[in-house]
Amino acid sequence: MDDLDVLREPRIVDADPHHRGTPVAKMVHDIQSEWKAVILACGRPCTFLTEENRCAIYASRPNCCVGLQAGDEQCQAARKAEGISPLEPDASG
Repeated sequence: MDDLDVLREPRIVDADPHHRGTPVAKMVHDIQSEWKAVILACGRPCTFLTEENRCAIYASRPNCCVGLQAGDEQCQAARKAEGISPLEPDASG
């Protein structure tokens, strides 16, 4: 995650066990000046997936997730690679 991701959704700092508890301002500084990164899901499901495997921070999700549209081919492939069930279409239409 980059500095804009951290500013937009500060909870992602605590999702990375290496940076948990780091103040947002310090994390932004570390990203900008020390090339540190915040990792959401490396070898494990994203912390922000709900029990229904939906994104709990969709409105403020990181840029790497913005490139994926919920349920599109890339999204479904990423879910499959992580062993997560396919995202079903929203029944509310």
